[in-house]
Amino acid sequence: MEWCSINTCRVLVVSVVLLSYNMLLISSPPAAAATTDAQVEAEAEALRNSTWWWYMENTTSHHCTWDGITCNREGHVIQITYSYIDGTMVELSQLKFSSFPSLLHLNVSHSSIYGPIPDEIGMLTKLTYLRISECDVYGELPVSLGNLTLLEELDLSYNYDLFGAIPSSLGSLTNLEYLSLNFNRINAPIPSEIGNLKNLIHLDLGSNSLSSVLPYLSLNFNRINDPIPSEIGNLKNLIHLDLSYNSLSSVISSSLGNLTNLEYLDLSFNSINCSIPFEIGNLKNLVALNLSSNSLSSVIPSFLGNLTNLEYLDLSFNSINGSIPFEIGNLRNVVALNLSSNSLSSVIPSSLGNLTNLEYLDLSFNSINGSIPFEIGNLRNVVALNLSYNSLSSVIPSSLGNLTNLEYLDLSFNSINGSIPFEIGNLRNVVALNLSSNSLSSVIPSFLGNLTNLEYLDLSFNSINGSIPSEIGNLKNLAALNLSSNYLSSVIPSSLGNLTNLVTLSLTLNSLVGAIPSSVGNLINLTEFNICGNQIRGCIPFEIGNLKNMASLDLSDNLINVKIPSQLQNLESLENLNLSHNKLSGHIPTLPKYGWLSIDLSYNDLEGHIPIELQLEHSPEVFSYNKGLCGEIKGWPHCKRGHKTMLITTIAISTILFLLFAVFGFLLLSRKMRQNQTKTPLKKNEKNGDIFSIWNYDGKIAYEDIIEATEDFDIKYCIGTGGYGTVYKAQLPTGNVVALKKLHGWERDEATYFKSFQNEVQVLSKIQHRNIIKLHGYCLHKRCMFLIYKYMERGSLFGVLSNEVEALELDWIKRVNVVKSIVHALCYMHHDYTLPIIHRDISSSNILLDSKLDAFLSDFGTARLLHHDSSNQTVLAGTYGYIAPELAYTMVVTEKCDVYSFGVVALETMMGKHPRELFTLLSSSSAQSIMLTDILDSRLPSPQDQQVARDVVLVVWLALKCIHSNPRSRPTMQLISSRLLTQLPFLETFHGISLWLLNTQEI
Repeated sequence: MEWCSINTCRVLVVSVVLLSYNMLLISSPPAAAATTDAQVEAEAEALRNSTWWWYMENTTSHHCTWDGITCNREGHVIQITYSYIDGTMVELSQLKFSSFPSLLHLNVSHSSIYGPIPDEIGMLTKLTYLRISECDVYGELPVSLGNLTLLEELDLSYNYDLFGAIPSSLGSLTNLEYLSLNFNRINAPIPSEIGNLKNLIHLDLGSNSLSSVLPYLSLNFNRINDPIPSEIGNLKNLIHLDLSYNSLSSVISSSLGNLTNLEYLDLSFNSINCSIPFEIGNLKNLVALNLSSNSLSSVIPSFLGNLTNLEYLDLSFNSINGSIPFEIGNLRNVVALNLSSNSLSSVIPSSLGNLTNLEYLDLSFNSINGSIPFEIGNLRNVVALNLSYNSLSSVIPSSLGNLTNLEYLDLSFNSINGSIPFEIGNLRNVVALNLSSNSLSSVIPSFLGNLTNLEYLDLSFNSINGSIPSEIGNLKNLAALNLSSNYLSSVIPSSLGNLTNLVTLSLTLNSLVGAIPSSVGNLINLTEFNICGNQIRGCIPFEIGNLKNMASLDLSDNLINVKIPSQLQNLESLENLNLSHNKLSGHIPTLPKYGWLSIDLSYNDLEGHIPIELQLEHSPEVFSYNKGLCGEIKGWPHCKRGHKTMLITTIAISTILFLLFAVFGFLLLSRKMRQNQTKTPLKKNEKNGDIFSIWNYDGKIAYEDIIEATEDFDIKYCIGTGGYGTVYKAQLPTGNVVALKKLHGWERDEATYFKSFQNEVQVLSKIQHRNIIKLHGYCLHKRCMFLIYKYMERGSLFGVLSNEVEALELDWIKRVNVVKSIVHALCYMHHDYTLPIIHRDISSSNILLDSKLDAFLSDFGTARLLHHDSSNQTVLAGTYGYIAPELAYTMVVTEKCDVYSFGVVALETMMGKHPRELFTLLSSSSAQSIMLTDILDSRLPSPQDQQVARDVVLVVWLALKCIHSNPRSRPTMQLISSRLLTQLPFLETFHGISLWLLNTQEI
């Protein structure tokens, strides 16, 4: 988009002119006669006394030769550019500004400057360029800035701690062309005096706390202003206006219609209500208009169709009603159109077919009715089309087959009927196809097998009949297949075994017959297999034991009539097993992980002794309505003599094995004691099903010690809240300090929280890695449940980055090491462990730091824990802002979801804040002008050591690759780990590297 590059070009031209001017003025120290001037001597003295150039204090060189200093022919300083960020913080007020009456240009951006902006800066009355951005400057803006009447550019952005009001004195800067105060904490109304800046071209006040109410006033004098003063309409030369991410309310000022040169207008993420004023239609040069995430009501005005240069229009997340005006079809240049999450009704106008440059169209979450217009097939450049959650009816138009660039198509949750048109088979680039929750009938067409890039296919909750075509087996990239809640009959085709990338497979609530094909044993990545509610017969194939990643297996409500295969014990990751309502016979075999497995074997023909472990861990209901199951627990029928004999034999064998393990444990303990090691064997007490277990810690710890150390979990020991449960700090009698995560009563009653607790113990008790949080033990009790961890003195990475003092302690070397630690942990989980483990909730809050600021991955409550109920697949696990974008279309969780989350955390570590604004910038044409140094945490000085600088660049480069919208384009953690050990593929200097270069350089 050209609207972002205009200002860049302007700044570039100004820079070239200034550079040429400076070269003409001076290329060497001024003549001796000039240096005798008293003013020149005063300027030199002020530079030496400032401590800004502390490394030059012993030099005898002329000050005009110093880095960043430019003088004119008379020896007077006319330009100061300060960018030293080697770790030495210098205060802004240490430079005596009154000593530089000839100064024209002052730039201290991206530096280690801190402190308030002094009033004395107003004495630089010849200044034309002032930039103090991305520093550690704080306090209120001085009124004296209004004295700089020759100023053409003023940039005080990205300081984060400038607050208070914009001084009305800025209205005196009538020569100003560029004003940027974004990313601060300015919290008062926009002053009307801003309208005096008639030469202003660029105005950015975004990401502040601008409001419509004057702060610090009593309620009796509370004054409500227009959020955007009408005087802003005087800025006839304005091209760029950004007021997004503020607290502006009330209405949009009609005076904005006077800004006829405006190309970029962003008022998103405010509280603006009422309607879009008619005068907005006058902005004929507008290229980007973003009014999303406000409280706009009324209708989309037809005059928006006059904005024929518009390329980006976003009105999403408002309360707009009525219909989409036909005139919207006049926006022939629009590339992205987002009207989602409103209250739009009526039909989709056929005029949308005129938008032939459109790449992104989102009309989801409205009440649009009627049919999908045939003209939608004219949008041949569209990549993503989302019409879900509306009231669309009729059939899918065959013209959709013309959209050969389409990657995401979502028509779910409508009332679309008829069959899937043959032309859909032309969409060879489609990655996600969601036609679920409609009224589609007929059969699944075989031509869907042509969509070989498909990763997500959901046809569930329709009226589709017939068989599953064998051609579905051609979709080798498919990760999620959901055909549930239809009228499918015939057999499950063996060709499904070709889908070796499949993670979830749901065929529930159909009329499928025959046996489960043995080829399902090829689906080695499968974590969820659900075929309940069919008429499947025969046996459960023993090949199903190959599915080591399987977390949920639901074969219930079928006609399976043979024995349960012993190979099920190989499913080491199994968390949910439902074989109920079948005709299974024989005995219950050994099953995996008694303590963590949720099972249901009811309503079958099973008989014989129930393994004692299953009796202890599960209620009788899960074994009810069988032919002849028996056990020893109260309420169960006792086993007959044959069963008792078998039980005695089993107990005898178990006793022998126990003694062997006891002897082995004793020998191992003796050996460790001889080596003076502190680790002790497992201590485990069981009573009435209660378990208290500690390992690899002081063997004297008891349940009572924990209760005493926390005074029965008194609130004063609370140090925070985790993904589930509350975290406490406890000092044990031995002097050791641990962290305890405790489930509360209501959380224990919630199946999700209880499952998370079990899951975290299950995962952390299996894996051991130096960068994964150490679990010392747990307590599982009907009245009290908690986990015992190694205590992390510095808390979370998020907490450290949010603290101004601690963030400085986390220097570039430590930040790179934090990222490397996360890489090592995830690489181990994804590639080095026997079974790949997906964390699912990588965020800066789940990265913990010890006293040395070494990083550890924590919070495994959602690791490998998927929602097994197909009707609940829209529920996400993870932290908002870190979740991979493909989960908006599919609930399929793969290693690439962790990779995306890691990329966000890595960028957050380097930037010192969440990179949400960076995502917006990367999607715009302005990305080509953004330098790496523009996004790095300005609280730290730039790395001076070449190796450290290289590591910082490498981390940002890899992180940008990890946040690619297409999961197939993201690297694996294994590749990231190996690239961290190699040299960069480009040779630019640190300050010369742009984000565009990093984004385009392939791994």
